[in-house]
Amino acid sequence: MAFYGGIVSYDIHTYWNNNNPDETKFAFDLREKVQKEFATEIENGDIRVYKFWDKPIGPHPINMWEIDFKKPEIFARVVPFYQLNHGKLSVLIHPRSGLGELTDHTKHALWLGHKVRLDASVLSNEG
Repeated sequence: MAFYGGIVSYDIHTYWNNNNPDETKFAFDLREKVQKEFATEIENGDIRVYKFWDKPIGPHPINMWEIDFKKPEIFARVVPFYQLNHGKLSVLIHPRSGLGELTDHTKHALWLGHKVRLDASVLSNEG
């Protein structure tokens, strides 16, 4: 099974405000929960979990951490997990479609919680 429309993979970015200790703890706890819930998929290389960024990076204007995956069956499990567990955190879910970073991070993006205004000036729209 493949993703619709030539989508290759998905990235999920979880944002938090580093100036808010409760939000920071929740973000760290959510990452731990992801690692526990999806330990088999992570161990098999089906989900990659990235480090915490405590400063803006790329188009992301606040702290975030990211996971990515390439299988539709992972999407079917991970997205509902985030829907039920993201709390008050903002979560960006975007494809890697080959249509360009700008399109993937904006037009084709899904958001849980409040939408974070990305710095689109650093995103290429070349496929």
